[in-house]
Amino acid sequence: MEARNGTEAVMNPSITRSRMQVREVRGVRRAVAVACAVLLAYSAGVVGVVGLPVILNLVVTTALVVAVGYFWRERRRIGQSQDAVETTLAETLLAAAAALILSRWMAGMGVEIYALVFLVVAWAVITASGRTAVATVAALVLTEGVSHMLGTATAVAFGPQLVESAVEIDWATLGARWGLVVAFALLTWGLVGRHAARRRKAYDRDVEKERVRLIAEAREFRLIHAGRSESPLDRKEAQELIVRDAVEAVHQTIFVTLELVKTALKAHTVVLFWFDLRNERLKIKELVSDSDDVVEGGIDPAGGVIGGITRRRDVVRLCGLRPGFRGLAYYRQPPGVTEFLGVPIIEKGHLRGVICVDRKASRPFGEEEAQIVEESAAYVLRAIENERMVSTIEQTRFEVGRFFEASRRLNGVLTPEEVYEVALESVAEIAPFDFGAITLFDDDMEHHRVVRVSGDGATTSGEWKDIIFDSNQGLASMVVKNRHYLPVGGRLRDRKAVVLTGEQDFSALQSLLVLPLIAQDRPVGTMIIGHHEPDQFPAQRREMLEVVSNQVAVTMQNARLYSQMENMAKYDALTGLANRRSFEERLSETMARHKRSGRTFGMVLTDIDHFKSVNDTYGHPVGDEVLRQVGRTFTELMREIDMPARYGGEEFVMILEDTNLEGARQVANRLREAIGALRFETEQGPLQCTISMGIAMGPWDCDDPHGLVDLADQALYHSKENGRNRVSVYREVITAAA
Repeated sequence: MEARNGTEAVMNPSITRSRMQVREVRGVRRAVAVACAVLLAYSAGVVGVVGLPVILNLVVTTALVVAVGYFWRERRRIGQSQDAVETTLAETLLAAAAALILSRWMAGMGVEIYALVFLVVAWAVITASGRTAVATVAALVLTEGVSHMLGTATAVAFGPQLVESAVEIDWATLGARWGLVVAFALLTWGLVGRHAARRRKAYDRDVEKERVRLIAEAREFRLIHAGRSESPLDRKEAQELIVRDAVEAVHQTIFVTLELVKTALKAHTVVLFWFDLRNERLKIKELVSDSDDVVEGGIDPAGGVIGGITRRRDVVRLCGLRPGFRGLAYYRQPPGVTEFLGVPIIEKGHLRGVICVDRKASRPFGEEEAQIVEESAAYVLRAIENERMVSTIEQTRFEVGRFFEASRRLNGVLTPEEVYEVALESVAEIAPFDFGAITLFDDDMEHHRVVRVSGDGATTSGEWKDIIFDSNQGLASMVVKNRHYLPVGGRLRDRKAVVLTGEQDFSALQSLLVLPLIAQDRPVGTMIIGHHEPDQFPAQRREMLEVVSNQVAVTMQNARLYSQMENMAKYDALTGLANRRSFEERLSETMARHKRSGRTFGMVLTDIDHFKSVNDTYGHPVGDEVLRQVGRTFTELMREIDMPARYGGEEFVMILEDTNLEGARQVANRLREAIGALRFETEQGPLQCTISMGIAMGPWDCDDPHGLVDLADQALYHSKENGRNRVSVYREVITAAA
C-alpha cells in the first residue's frame, strides 16, 4: 500500500488519492511498460514472424486489441486529467504494437497491410494530445530502426539476425517507412489533427469550467445557497451533489484523524474498517500505512484478532507478536509488526466498525494511547453524524427551495390551463410522480371532471379528458367530502381501490396521494399524484404538498376570475358575441391582412328595426331576449372564420373574411330572412322583428377601418330610409345617387 505523507496531505488534501485511483494509475503505467516490452519483442523478432505458431501470433494480437479497447473506454470515463494522458499513451502504444505485429505477420504470408500502421498514426494524431502523438510516432520510428539493425524487418527469420555493417541494412525500406510515418503524421495534423486538438481543448475547457462550477455550487449549497430554487440542478443531481460532498468531507476527516493517530503513536499502519450494509463484511474505508501489503477488499469480521474485537466489542491490545504472526487479516503477508491495538466503533449500541493500529517498535500500547484511539473513534462518529445532519439540512433546504419556487410559479399564471400545467410541474419538483391528475368539482351539479393528466402510471378504459363522474365512494369524492387527503400515509394498500370511477386501474402505484383543492372554504377539486415505488410521500413532503394544493386551489379560483374578467372585456354579456372593442381590434387585423393579399372582405352593419318600440311595448326583458336570439342566429349561420359582434344597443356588425360583394350580399340576405322568421311569445302576443343591413367592402371601398365602418353605416342608413328590412350596398348607393 502506498504510504501517505501526513503533513503534506493535511496541508494540501487535493494531492491525496484514493486506493482505487492508485491502482488505476499503476495499471496504466504497467500497460505502458507492457507496450514498450512488446515493441522491443517486435524489434527482436520474437513476435509477428512466420516462424511462430499461428495461435501464438493470434493470441498476442488479440490481447493487444482488447487492451486498446479497454483503455479507450477508460479514457472516455476519466475525462481530462494527467491519468487520462497516461491512459491515452498506453492506448496508442498498444495499438502501434498490434499494428506492427499484424502487418509483419501478414507480410510474411504475402499480404501487405502496413497501411494499418499509418491508420494508428492518424488515430494518435487526431485523438491524443500532441506529446502523446509525438511519443507514439517516435516509438514507431525507433522500433523500425532497431528492427532493421537487428535484421528482423522481414517476417521470415525468428530472433535477431545482427547485421555486420550498415550496408546490409535495407535503407530504402527503412527510409520509406520513416518518411511515410512522419509525413502521414504531419499531413494528418495539418488537415485534421490541428482542428481536432483545438476543438478538444475548447471542449475540455468547457467541461472543466462546468465541473468547477458544479463543485463550487455543491460546496456553497450548504453555506449560503443551499436548496435555492433557481439552481439548475434537478432533484437527483442535487441529491448526488449533497451526498458526494458529505462523503468527501467524511473521508477527509477520517484521513486526517488517522494521520494524526499514526504520527502521535508512531504507528506502522492505522486502518478504519466499516461494516457493509448487511453487516457481513468489514471494508477498509480509509488507511494510512507504510506497508504495500494491506489487502484491497473486505475481510471476514469473525476472523483473526478483529473477530475477537467484533465479538467482545471491547478494546484489544496485543504485544510482543512473534515474527510470522498471521492474525492480522488486513495484511496479505506477515507484516512483522510486534504491537497491535484495536478499538471498536459503537454507535447507539450498534457496532459500526473497528480502528486498528499496529507498529513495529517493541513498545506495547499503553492506556493513554488506547484512550487516544478511542477518542479518535468517537471523533469519527461525531464527524459522520455531523455530515448526516448537514446533508439532512441541505436536503430540507433544497425541498423548501423547490416549494417556494412552486409558489412563485403559481403566482405567475393567469389562465386555468396554465394553472393545471404549472401545478403538476411544480409538484413534480417537490415529489416526483409516475401519475398526476387534477380534477374539478362542480358544487351545483355535484359532479367531478378530469381536466389534466400527466404520466402513464395509471390507465383508463377511454380518454382521461372524457371522464366526468358524479359523487361516489371513490377516493376523489371522499376527499372532496371530507376535505382531507387520502389514503392514510400516502400508501395505496388496496390495489383495487376506486380513485375516480371503477374504469381506471391504479394498481401499478404503491404510493398515492389524493389532495383536496380548497379555496375560500369551498372544495373546487382534487390533485392526484402517484408513484410506483412505496413510501414516496412521507409526512414532511405531504405537508408541503398540502400547502401547494391549497395554493393551487386559490390560483385556480383567481384564474377563473381572470378568465371571466377577460371575457367581460372581450365579449358582450347579454349576447355572448364579441364586443365593440374586440371587433375594432379584429377589423384592423383583417384590413391589414387583406391589403397585403389584395383580396376583399365584407363588413356588414345591421340594426333591429323599431327596436325602441319593442322595449316600450313588450318591456326590456323581451327586448333582451330579442337581442340574445339575434346574436345566437348570427353565430349559428355564419362561418367560424367570420366574426359577428354587438356594436352597441340594437346594432350588430359582422366581418366576412375573404368574401366578394355577391358573397357578402348572399350572407346578409340569409341572415335577414332568418331573423325575420323568428317568433317571440310574449304576454301581448307573438312578436316578429326585422333588421336593416348595410354592406361596405374593404379594402375596396376604403382601406381605413374607421372609414369603412362609416361607409357601412351610410349603407345602413339608406336601408332604413327606404323601407327597412333590406340590404343596401354602399357602392351601389353611391352609384345610384350619382
